Amino acid sequence: MSRQLPISILISTICLISCGQKNTVTENQDQQTNTIYVDTSVIAVLPFDTTQYCVFKDSKPTNLTTDDLLKIEILLKKCINDYNPYHERQFKEINDKHPEYKLEKKSFIIDLVRYKRQYVAITNVKGEKEVWVNCFCATWNTDWRKDLILVEDGGNCFFNLKINLTTGQYYELMVNGDA
Repeated sequence: MSRQLPISILISTICLISCGQKNTVTENQDQQTNTIYVDTSVIAVLPFDTTQYCVFKDSKPTNLTTDDLLKIEILLKKCINDYNPYHERQFKEINDKHPEYKLEKKSFIIDLVRYKRQYVAITNVKGEKEVWVNCFCATWNTDWRKDLILVEDGGNCFFNLKINLTTGQYYELMVNGDA
């Protein structure tokens, strides 16, 4: 059990380091838009309320178009494709070294199929359209289509990030840790 604590600290540190990175969609990824499906049954677009959401400062609410939803899907998949390889290797290394831990791969990597999503769209002070993407795999008894889901801990069942739709960048990926 005492060996799990350093592993948890390492995982948390790596997640925090990746939070500040900005990544851009390339032209080739934009060309994939015809093959990407947006499952709106797992998406709730929530209105931006400055009294409730502190993820964007000095911003104004805006709407999302169908094209915006497609671009979010592309950037979200890119973000997770960038995130998963390191964590998959980490799972393999720890699991090979300590099979007695009986770790589950899903605790290390993110499979978007498992998640519902909440989007909060804004226009920033530069006039760029951005969206805060809140993803979660558990909803309890709340109406996730209307009520913002915010939790502490919970592992990778809960993560969020920001996407700048104007620049095609995602940033501030934050994956929750385990208590």
